[in-house]
Amino acid sequence: MKGFKLKYYKIILFLLPGFLIYVSFMWFPTIRAFQLSLYNWHGLQSHIFVGLANYYSLMHDKLFLSSLMITLKYMLLNVPLQVITGYILAYLLYLGLKGYKVFRFIFFIPVVLLTVAVGIVFNYFFSNWFGAFKPIFDLFDLVYQNPFSVSKYALYAVILTDGWKWMGIKIMLFYAGFQGIPEDILEAATIDGANGFQTFFKIVIPLSREILTMVIILMVIGSLKVFNLLYVLTQGGPNHATEVLTLFLYKTAFSQLDFGTGCAIAVVLFIITITLTILLRKTFQREVF
Repeated sequence: MKGFKLKYYKIILFLLPGFLIYVSFMWFPTIRAFQLSLYNWHGLQSHIFVGLANYYSLMHDKLFLSSLMITLKYMLLNVPLQVITGYILAYLLYLGLKGYKVFRFIFFIPVVLLTVAVGIVFNYFFSNWFGAFKPIFDLFDLVYQNPFSVSKYALYAVILTDGWKWMGIKIMLFYAGFQGIPEDILEAATIDGANGFQTFFKIVIPLSREILTMVIILMVIGSLKVFNLLYVLTQGGPNHATEVLTLFLYKTAFSQLDFGTGCAIAVVLFIITITLTILLRKTFQREVF
């Protein structure tokens, strides 16, 4: 019994440093943000308790509501695009098509590139002066506009850029998930006369449900908290067309020095993320495939 207790205390001792780091850098800032969201605080000024006034003002702030809608639109467009495309490409690699090892390497290259560097490169790529599409438009006497500078195209251009940057990690995750599918099941399906489409929809998708669920949840969380790529590409412009919640939070807290409202925005984003994550987990726990 004493040996068991000693072993128990040793486990706690080894886990304690990591637990303290996790609490210090994860939970303490989160709890502190909840607390500060109830105050009117502008940096060097003293905290003034205002209760839920920051949340009330947000609900009547057109820019906040607009950024919330843009964030949800970004998520609803970005997640299906990357998940479906990544899943199909990963399955093609899994089938062992000719040159698949080279394509695995090529698809993953953008993932290891710095996000800021990718943003700068794509700004040049779509530039009005020396972009890749400018000569093509000039050839047909058409007026070319950088999609990042046009309100109705900017968000779509950002989504395509984000897809190019992070598609590789989705492909690798799905590819790893396919490795866990028992080959004897696929062989049995072939023997029973199932064609490629039947095998894909009736066997591959259901057996890869766990990895599909994980990738979708990670994509939803990543889409809600996207910041650095958008900041480099558009900084929320033009005319707030790409101003997602994280950018609105940044401008509110660090440009306007309204840290109380900034924390309230962070809390709203946190609640949305947690709620969607729970709903997705409950949805995919049912037999949806």
